Amino acid sequence: MKVLVIDDEKNICLAIQGILEDEGYSCDYRLNFEDGFRALKDASYDVVFLDIWLPDKDGTQGLKEIKRYMPEVEVVMISGHGSIENAVDSIRWGAYDFLEKPLSLERILVIVRHLQDKLRLMHDLRESKFNLLKKYDLIGTSDVMMALRKKIEKISPTNAWVLVTGENGTGKEHVARLIYMLSKRADKPFVEINCSAVPSELIETELFGHEKGSFSGAVARKQGRVELADGGTLFLDEIGDMEPQMQAKLLRVLETGTFTRIGGTELISSDFRLISATNKNLETEVLANNFREDLYYRINVIPIEVPPLRERRADIPHLVTHFMEVACAANGLQNIQITSQLMEMFTNFDWPGNVRQLKNVVERMIVLTDKTTLDVADAPEYFSKGGLALDEYSVSADGSLKDARDEFEKQYIIKALKATNWNVTKASALLDIERTYLHRKIKAYRLAKDE
Repeated sequence: MKVLVIDDEKNICLAIQGILEDEGYSCDYRLNFEDGFRALKDASYDVVFLDIWLPDKDGTQGLKEIKRYMPEVEVVMISGHGSIENAVDSIRWGAYDFLEKPLSLERILVIVRHLQDKLRLMHDLRESKFNLLKKYDLIGTSDVMMALRKKIEKISPTNAWVLVTGENGTGKEHVARLIYMLSKRADKPFVEINCSAVPSELIETELFGHEKGSFSGAVARKQGRVELADGGTLFLDEIGDMEPQMQAKLLRVLETGTFTRIGGTELISSDFRLISATNKNLETEVLANNFREDLYYRINVIPIEVPPLRERRADIPHLVTHFMEVACAANGLQNIQITSQLMEMFTNFDWPGNVRQLKNVVERMIVLTDKTTLDVADAPEYFSKGGLALDEYSVSADGSLKDARDEFEKQYIIKALKATNWNVTKASALLDIERTYLHRKIKAYRLAKDE
């Protein structure tokens, strides 16, 4: 750790320098603010001991200048004519501590040790945040991903509410967390709730909490997710599956920023940034009276659509390489290679389960193989044999691309259902999609077991 002393009394500078260097710290000194500030710009210092009375500048003004241009530098003010007012002003403008002359060299050592612990902790936190950002970084160099990354970087520092849309497995939660980590609320909670995973009779207490004794089983007060997200970010995943009655209650909270716990009368305020996500087309849901129009416009401030994997095939090799490295590291394996033939198969596959399916397939192959190079023969059986190839369909001018895609998806789901004897749980695992989503597809395509 490097320390700089700025004081017009040379004996003070030499005393602090001597004791710090005896303890293994690097310490320099300057006798006026101009020289000291120039030294700060020329070299990297962690801590500055700054005299409040200097021949060329008032120390408090010097503190403000240091904090304006180098906010990460810790400043300890020192004075021979200290007062409570000076001390309060110094702390208010960002000083770590305030020392009066004659200086206690022991206290200086204690302060420097505490600052060293603080700087070490800050370094660990920055490294941890960097690793998290790296974990949730968007992988791919396709045009659609570059545009998505640029949009996220632009809107993340704001407090604007975001609606993330996309198919299952495209990485909507991944995008939501990246927006949160790049936001000004990154040091506050990220509170999430999956609206499709919580039973309708429980989602109100999950969102707003309850008071003790408000219903059978309420043995203690419980804070809801909205309250826990105060100051941070609230992530409502699969908001399109929320019941209409709950939508009305949520809308009121979003409009007023206040709510009451179930069984309570106290009006509670919560300041949060809202990020919502859904795999449904909410405009269609609004027309079908399944989703409130006013709620839709309330949450859809900044729309972000995460593209399906089939629309960014150029990214598949990057994703495969990344998932292979992660799987090898997680399972203590040496780096495994992949043949160009298998990579080509991956790139040409339509991936109905999107990135989630690709990740699971790669991890499964890595864990099960005894080889150092994966080939086409190592792909899951349903991938190489059970799946439909694109050449099974003839290309004609009749019908839209959407119709062809829907027909492909329908036939693909039928094959998975037949392969599992219409066991929806096993078929959803085979397709790498959620069971509830497969049920909705079966209903939408009006599939029956005799097909």
